[in-house]
Amino acid sequence: MSDDLNDRLDSILDDEADSSTESETDDQQSGTSNADDSQATTNDTGDDGAHNGDRLPERTVRSTTTDDDTLGHVLASEEIHVGRTDHQVNTFVRTDGRSAVRVGDYVQIPYPDGDSELFAVTDRLRYEPYTEFDDKTDTHNRISSQAALDEAEYVLVAELDPLSILERTSDETFEQGVVDRVPKPNAPVRLTRDEARLRAGLGIPDSGVFAGWLSVGGDPVEVDGNRVPYYLSNPGVDDDGDAPAVFRHTLVAGSTGKGKTQFTKNLLRQYLDGTQYPVTAHDTGERSRKRLNLVVFDPEDEYAQMADANEELADLDPLHQHGIEYGAVDDLQVFVPQVARTSPPGFEKSKELTIPFEIVRERPQLLMPFGGSPVTRGALRDCVSSYFGSFDRDEDGAWTTEERPVGRPQYDDFTDYVDEETDSLQNVHEINTNTMSAVKRRIDRREFDQVFDTGTGHLPEISSQLFRGGRVSVIPTSHLRGRVDTLTVLSILSYVIDNKIRDYQVDSAVRDTPILLAVDEAHNYVSSPETIREEYVVERARRTVKQGRKYRLGLCLVTQNPQDVDDDILTQINTNVFLGMKSRVVESVPSVPKQFARDLPTFDRGQAVVQAPDVEPVEVEGLDDCLTRHE
Repeated sequence: MSDDLNDRLDSILDDEADSSTESETDDQQSGTSNADDSQATTNDTGDDGAHNGDRLPERTVRSTTTDDDTLGHVLASEEIHVGRTDHQVNTFVRTDGRSAVRVGDYVQIPYPDGDSELFAVTDRLRYEPYTEFDDKTDTHNRISSQAALDEAEYVLVAELDPLSILERTSDETFEQGVVDRVPKPNAPVRLTRDEARLRAGLGIPDSGVFAGWLSVGGDPVEVDGNRVPYYLSNPGVDDDGDAPAVFRHTLVAGSTGKGKTQFTKNLLRQYLDGTQYPVTAHDTGERSRKRLNLVVFDPEDEYAQMADANEELADLDPLHQHGIEYGAVDDLQVFVPQVARTSPPGFEKSKELTIPFEIVRERPQLLMPFGGSPVTRGALRDCVSSYFGSFDRDEDGAWTTEERPVGRPQYDDFTDYVDEETDSLQNVHEINTNTMSAVKRRIDRREFDQVFDTGTGHLPEISSQLFRGGRVSVIPTSHLRGRVDTLTVLSILSYVIDNKIRDYQVDSAVRDTPILLAVDEAHNYVSSPETIREEYVVERARRTVKQGRKYRLGLCLVTQNPQDVDDDILTQINTNVFLGMKSRVVESVPSVPKQFARDLPTFDRGQAVVQAPDVEPVEVEGLDDCLTRHE
């Protein structure tokens, strides 16, 4: 060890207390970090006297701004660059600001023109020693054995991720631009505590569908003591404006216990604000505007509670201030699927919903919960076509037949028809005996007998009630299990989607009404298809997510297993809400923003990441309370 270094070590050990007091006094007088001053005086030599690194020593930068939002300055001792593929902008953090800065904080850095500034997020924090000693030397060990090194012997550096450049306009608002200019060395860096800058820098609209409070690390961001609301863009009546969020589809994903259902109910409640959307009548071409119809598939009997207000809501001022919809839904109707050999849930007021076999006429795939050979599938289609061909429709659309006493197509009558007309079907459609036997085995299934034609309220007959603008139609499925559940839900989903995207024999109640389908436990119904029936529905759902605005049809998929949702559907969903999820789930969902992937498994209840179209992915904090009743 050199004589100079020994002298320095002895001085540190003998005079530690005096130097510490003197350092603190200097800090208070100068208003700058003694770490920064020491960085300016060090000669960057290691314990062997060799040069340690090529960085220039930092210079003390005295800022004329002393408010709490001043974080520090852009480091001039490290490379500063912005580029098309990556950026590097690092900030020295003042000693008295260290406790205030966190990963995820938003900051602003002015450019010399005075009208523009760099808007960035704190991506990483690190400590660097400012002395020539580090903790890989014997010298450091001798010092730390006598007295612990304190935080003042280190420099806190914040590594920033530039998001945009904000240009100040004539009316003192800001416009968002791409990052194409490098900030100046030693430029002051300030925490952004201005709502206009936050909205412009992140691309968050000023109004729309409330989804939570803009947050960092689980704490809502506050400006002048008020939380900053996060909105989804959802224009309704403007044909030429941005596509409404409701028709760009939403995924709400989170593990059990993370507040997924409450978050979803609060989000859905915001869509029921009376907004009207333009529609074109399929038969006349007449233009009109209608309110949204919300259809919810409810596996736990929770969404019907939206018909009641939450009597425990206390602080209503923030709700009124930010236009947050709350309270009971005025028009909510429960439609209970009628399925044989089940015990339907008891609701005080509900209507029956029956899946009629007649919907199979255009969807023979509903009878194919299997793979099967193309020959068998073709033969089954021929049998379905022949059966419905034996009926006529009168002027009112009622089914009639002269051959059998039934008044409308029914599942039991279909199986009887195949048995009675076996020879004729084989001859007309050239179906061999083995294939016909396979068809009979396929159509003779318990779930068909349980689901089709098992009550009143046939789907086509009550469609004007089920799909009425301004109404919330809740379809509980808590009494259904397995194949019966799948057949029921997929039948209704296919009915809605087909009548939206098809151009013939259309149900006008579906076609001419803006509809949002909210599907809880969505992974059970739109996963990667394994059967012909699933492939049929998933293929139509793929078309829906690609052209939802055109059809005025939106999907809201709610799931604890987003990795099981069909990849093509998942990648087309524009608005993603990720609550706390397990690490293995996060790793398997490519749409999770990479900057939040590590933190999502640690999120508390109601804490979420929202990724919306044309908006930077951000953390939001959901409301503590449900805006309707939620038990």
